[in-house]
Amino acid sequence: MAIIRTPFDTTSNKDLLKTGALRKIFDNTVREAKTEYQVMCNDLKTSDEYERDQEMTGLVEAVEITEGQNIPIQAPTLGHAKTYTQRQFGAGFRMTFKMDYFNKYNLWKRWAKDLGKIQKESKDIEIAQMFNDPDSTSLTCGTGFDGNAIADTTHDNPSHAVATYSNYGNAAMSITAMQAARYYFATLKDANGKWVGAIPTLLYYEPTLHFTANEIFGSDLKAHELSNTINVLGDMKLKMFEYHRLTTATHWGLAAPNDPDYDFNVFTSMEPRMFEKDAPDNTLDKIMITLQMFTYGWGDARLLYVGYGA
Repeated sequence: MAIIRTPFDTTSNKDLLKTGALRKIFDNTVREAKTEYQVMCNDLKTSDEYERDQEMTGLVEAVEITEGQNIPIQAPTLGHAKTYTQRQFGAGFRMTFKMDYFNKYNLWKRWAKDLGKIQKESKDIEIAQMFNDPDSTSLTCGTGFDGNAIADTTHDNPSHAVATYSNYGNAAMSITAMQAARYYFATLKDANGKWVGAIPTLLYYEPTLHFTANEIFGSDLKAHELSNTINVLGDMKLKMFEYHRLTTATHWGLAAPNDPDYDFNVFTSMEPRMFEKDAPDNTLDKIMITLQMFTYGWGDARLLYVGYGA
């Protein structure tokens, strides 16, 4: 087990942490936590260990009937269920009694605060796996209702009465790719094959694509062309989200997180909690541990269009 002990300066053979001779301790890992998952997901609270969603298709359109004809009776179609099970994430450190007693810089409090920071950022990194590997069906958080990955060209519909749908553009960020993405949302259909449409409000991308994204949407004329064609993409009024947790330079996509049917979810049952305890021996050492519980995933991926990078 790793134990934080009194360190010594090998040059002077003095423990600078005890003499107070240091002007400051420079540790660039101690900072305020940076999180971004709230932009991409519904941030939900729960008091239950399990949350369960049920996929269902509603009724289809009415049909014309003749006089005296029975009115047809319909029934909704059940699809699959999605279970969100709470997961635990913990971290901690142990400090010797001597280290805590003699050091002049209150490192116990400093590193206790650092534990809270790493818990929040660990959550953010964990959730970002969904968007870093959108074509994977083996993520720890599982799959959606249809058992497919987020980005798929053959997403299933529970009624099986209509063809599958594809939310995977598989194209580098460009004007043409953006036009295809907009068309996807403008012609979006529900599980019964009926037009519902949707309005994307978020363009997310890996930081490498920041200038490309802003050139495409910020130009008065069509970007990267020698023409006087008006650039109409700006009319989409998308929020530009530079997603720093993405790990591949080609990652980008469009999302409609303001739509009530947007189905990328984080369920948190316990925010990070700190627990201080004595070491289970006779050393007088102290232990600080932290624990949080949350889970995440998606059911229906229809309102997220993965442009490229899967």
